[in-house]
Formats: sequence, C-alpha cells, structure tokens
Amino acid sequence: MPLELSKNYTSVLQDLKEKIRQARLRATVAVNNELLKVYWEIGDIISKQEQSEGWGTKTVENLAKDLKVEFRDMKGLSSRNLRYMRDFALAYPQFTILQQSVAKSEIDENQPNIILQRSVAKLPWGHNCTLLDKLSLPDERAFYAQKAVQNGWSRDMLANQIEGGLFKRQGAITSNFGVTLPVYQSELAIQLFKDPYHLDFVMLGEEARERDLEDALTTHITKLLLELGDGFAFMGRQKRFEVGNKDFFVDLLFYHTRLRRYVIIDLKIGEFEPEFVSKMNLYLGLADDILKGQYDEPSIGLILCKTKNRVVAEYALRDINKPIGIAEYKIGAILPEDIKGELPSIEEIEQKLDKELQQEQNPIDARLKAIREKLKGVESDEIKTPATFPVLLSLFENGLKLVYQELIEKLTVFDKEFHDKMFTWSSNNKSIVNLEQLEGFWKNEEELRKVHAITFTYALNGFKKAGTENYGEHLQLNFEIQNYWYGFTLVNHNNQQPFIKKLYHQPITKEDRNEIIAVLMNKVMDKIDWIIEMMGEKNNPKKSEQK
Repeated sequence: MPLELSKNYTSVLQDLKEKIRQARLRATVAVNNELLKVYWEIGDIISKQEQSEGWGTKTVENLAKDLKVEFRDMKGLSSRNLRYMRDFALAYPQFTILQQSVAKSEIDENQPNIILQRSVAKLPWGHNCTLLDKLSLPDERAFYAQKAVQNGWSRDMLANQIEGGLFKRQGAITSNFGVTLPVYQSELAIQLFKDPYHLDFVMLGEEARERDLEDALTTHITKLLLELGDGFAFMGRQKRFEVGNKDFFVDLLFYHTRLRRYVIIDLKIGEFEPEFVSKMNLYLGLADDILKGQYDEPSIGLILCKTKNRVVAEYALRDINKPIGIAEYKIGAILPEDIKGELPSIEEIEQKLDKELQQEQNPIDARLKAIREKLKGVESDEIKTPATFPVLLSLFENGLKLVYQELIEKLTVFDKEFHDKMFTWSSNNKSIVNLEQLEGFWKNEEELRKVHAITFTYALNGFKKAGTENYGEHLQLNFEIQNYWYGFTLVNHNNQQPFIKKLYHQPITKEDRNEIIAVLMNKVMDKIDWIIEMMGEKNNPKKSEQK
C-alpha cells in the first residue's frame, strides 16, 4: 500500500494544485465582479445627481473626502476614480442587468452592447479605465475589450494596442481570401491579418536589404509574434524547398493554430511589384506538397512590402487560386551614425543602473531611494501623452468644438438686451470669425504647432436700456495649449490662472462645459447688474448722494 501511494503521489499532488488554482481564480473573478458592480452603482448615483441636482467638481471632491474618512482602508475612492465610476455607468447603462442575466443565462447574443458589457465585466478596473480614457465609440471598446479577454493583455499592452490602431488595421489587408478560402474560414482569415503591420521595434537605415529586415525580425521574434497576433507559431526562417534540381527559400515560416494552415511571409524592402505574387504562388504550392499534413488546410501567403498600390495589388491577385494577402509594414528609422555614437545602448544603460544599485548607498542615495518609495504611494494624475497634433485634433473634435457651440447658443439669451454682439477667435495675430474657419485652422498641423493659446472673444455692444451711455460687455476666454496640459482661463480674472486645467489624456467632459458656460454667464450677469446699478444712481441722484 505505501508503494502504491508513492506511485500516485505526484499525480494526486498535481490534481490538488490545479483544484486550488481554479478555486483561487474563481474567487478572484467573483471579487472583481463585485468591485465592478459597486463601482457602477456609485457612478450611476453620481451621474443621476449631476443631472437632477447639478452636482459639480467640488461636490464630487467633497464626496471623495467623506468616503475616505469612513472607509480609511479602502483604495479607489479618489475624486478622479469617482469620475471614472460615473463615466463607467454612463458608458454601460445595462451593466447590472447584465450581471443578473449572466446568473440566469438570459443574455441575448444579438445585442452588441450586451456582448461588450460581458467582456468588460471580465476585465480588471484598471483595464476599464484605459478603455474609458482612450476610446469613445462603443464598437471600438467592444473590440478591444474582447481582444484583451481573449489574449490576456496587461493594461499596458491594452493601451499599446489601442495607440497602435489595431481596430482599424485588423481586417484591412488586401487579399483574395474571400474567393480562395471556404466561407467558414475566409472571414476569420481576413480578421486575423492586418494592414499595415507596425514593426517599430526594427531600426533600419535606407540602405538596408531584405536579409537585414529578416535578421531584425527573427532577433525580435517575440515582438514579431505579438504584432502578428494570437495563434501564430514560428517554424523557422529561410526554409529550404528543393524541386526540379533547384533550391527555393522562404523568408519566414509560421503555423497558425486556429486556421490549421502554414503561413509563409515574404519580405520585400521596397514597393510592391506584381511578380511577387507569382513567386508566392510557387512557395505555397511547394509548402502544400511538402509540409501540409493529413489534417492541415492549404497554406496562406503574406507579402510584406514597404509600400503598395492597392489597385495594382488587387489586379495581381485577381486570377490567383491560392490564398495570398498583401500588406505594408512600418519600421522605426535608424539613428544617424554621428548621433548614434554619442548615445548609450540599452544594454549599457541597464549595466550602469545595475552597477549603481549594487554600490553602497551614501546619504544622498538613501534619501533618493526614500523619495522613490514615497512616489509609489502618491495618487495623482500622471502625464500619459504630450500635445501631439493627433491628440489636439481629437480634443477639438470631441470637446473644444462643443464648448464653443454650447457657449454661443447659451449666450444668445442676452441678444434682446443689446443692439449687437460679436464672436471671434484669435491667435498669433490671426483673426477667425466663425466655427467653420476655426475648424479649418485647427486641422492645419503647421499652423496649430505655432499656437500656445486660442482666445475666444465675446462682445456685447449697445445696452438698450442705457440710452446715451452706450454700456457694453467684453469677455475673453483663453484655451491654453501647454506641452503636457491644457486649460481654460478667463482673461483679466483670477490672476490669469486657469479655472480648468487637465492632462491631454483627460477629455473635456460635459461637466467641464457646464462650468465654462457658468463662469462666462455669471460674468456677463455681473456686468449687467453693475450697469443697472449705475443707471439707477444716474436717474436718482439723491439716492446716490445718500449712499
């Protein structure tokens, strides 16, 4: 009996380990679901209070402070996180209904919003914050949420895939998959391949050859596999096929586990040429005859070029009966030799850091270490992106333009009290008289890069009740564009300090728009109050003397 127990011990131990792992995983998922549920409920309450009671930024900040006092040991109750909860509830209005339906298996698979929320419910809170930060369209959120769940992406990987534009690249490949693959596989193949492929981890100069590109890709094979996507297995490079006393070599050979097909990648350092297709057609025939097993499907070819003409590529594929895709690739530019020699390599930087860490710390080092530890515990908004042209363009389209539209519409309430009004925008001695001109100016990258602030001027002239006094009002709202933050400042008020100041990954929210409108409306009403008071004193001198 002891001998029999000894033989089974290893397998029993492995079974127990697996049971414990699965139990811990289920517990983690359950905790995450409860956390997301309570965050959604908090956000839903805040959202409804904002709409019905007019809650603003200060109220949410006070709420965060009071909750922290009550729940001192609970993280995630900062005002910033409460705003994320509000946005979470607004983005997924059926989230709690979904969770109840999951328990009862009542999910309607035909509702894309439900499918999106089901994926979201499986993601940690940090991943959901990234989706809210970087994406505004539900279909894009659904795509990235499902990919993150399927592939087990970390939060940083999710952000990288969003910034790399995977949603727009995936399925954009020029191919003949629709006519050369079975219906049940053609759509899958189209979605698995991309255009272009981002190979930014490869640094090559203009004089590079195809073999240099191949060497760089195989050196960074892990990063290449990550860019290719889930299901690709690397089988080798320069795979040799011998036929008719001739040798043929394919650049890179992969096997795709979901398609059950070999994938041949042919690398081209220049522009696409039609003859590349006939060469790939030959490679695929050889692979099917030599490599394809009994349960494998026919091979697929992918031609990667630096550039391609889509029309030429489609004509080249028209009468080809083997599945071939053609895509571009984007690589990083190599540093000039005169600069490269002045900069340390990654390896040199790592070695230097390791050496410094191993050295005995002096008082300065000890204090530096203590400060670094303190920084880890600081909860603050971190800079995620500088003021690039795409970021500023998105900020205008999704926020700033709405600010001006709503502001102009709201300020029309004073039209009947004044004879005329004026709206203008100015920057760098350039005057803009309507939103259409402003939008054209904003889309001009060369012009926008010169700008540090856009001044919106609102003028009301000829207060009708003032008669000969000709009172008016003149306000200026600055939109400041700094390297790492943007803000709104009311000129000649508040010591020229922005009353709204945000980082570029933080959008202009409805709450922000309401605050901007309230600030300007109050200033105009203050001036009208003053005008009425001045007129009262003029019309009633005795009352003025008594004062």
